[in-house]
Amino acid sequence: MKNHLSAFRRLAGAILAAGLWTVGIGSANALVINLGDGPTSFAFSHAGGPYELAVTGSLDLTALSATSATLNIVLNNFSTLTGGGAIASANNVRLTAFGFGINPNASSVVFSDATDGGMVDASVSQIPGLAQIEVCTFGGANCAGGGNGGISAGGSDIFSLVLTGNFSGLNALTFDPLGVKLQTNVGSFEFTCSDSNCGSGTAVPEPGALALLGLGLLGFAATRCKPAKA
Repeated sequence: MKNHLSAFRRLAGAILAAGLWTVGIGSANALVINLGDGPTSFAFSHAGGPYELAVTGSLDLTALSATSATLNIVLNNFSTLTGGGAIASANNVRLTAFGFGINPNASSVVFSDATDGGMVDASVSQIPGLAQIEVCTFGGANCAGGGNGGISAGGSDIFSLVLTGNFSGLNALTFDPLGVKLQTNVGSFEFTCSDSNCGSGTAVPEPGALALLGLGLLGFAATRCKPAKA
């Protein structure tokens, strides 16, 4: 029994460490955008089971004062079927949230967009599972998703954010990290990066999935540690 408990503890510790590593993954680089730079492009990609998850877009800092900053944002959901290259079914892969960390910090945000679907609002909050995200735009009920909102596969959205903060004396802002949440029919994927080319992002397991995994491990340990019948 002691051997089984020891093996279980090592396995649980390894899984927990892996989960914490994915939450903290990032790059030493940061995306610095100057006023007047024009649109700065970024791209996410991740192999997610039956789908190649792909999000591209751009950030454009169009105005900056001592107390406010205006961003124009473009988001494209180019997710496709794995191996086939065809655009995934629209409702099976939705980009439900996009966000970023920002330095200096923003104290509030105002969202502006035509009523055309896609992203519908923004808040100074995290994307669940991505603690470093400070400003989040979302297409569902909030940054956690909900409903069938968001940008469907093959779709795009353009909108603006006005951030309030202490930007006195600055002509540039630092965005670190960028983060996205995609909801698919095989689960939710959230990942971040700290530069404009995110490459193969590492998905962060949802808390619910980690909890189920933990319960499964406990059940495994309980069955393996039962004393043998005489």
